[in-house]
Amino acid sequence: MEKKNNLIDVILILFGLFIAYQLLRIILGGSWQTESVILAFLIFNLGLTWKINSGFGKLNAKLEGHLGWHKGKDSK
Repeated sequence: MEKKNNLIDVILILFGLFIAYQLLRIILGGSWQTESVILAFLIFNLGLTWKINSGFGKLNAKLEGHLGWHKGKDSK
């Protein structure tokens, strides 16, 4: 699972750098159409949102176990 998360991180970083490169090309005189850059930003945002949301599941499980410990319940 950790390898999968690392691979997703690398893909998102590379995609973000590619979008930044395209944005610089637009500023300096042309590249993609504006609609294509906006669509790329939306896809990048969706990927980041999915990545952040996948981390919340782990955090929620840890928090429930910790709160269960405080209530005297078995957290396993």
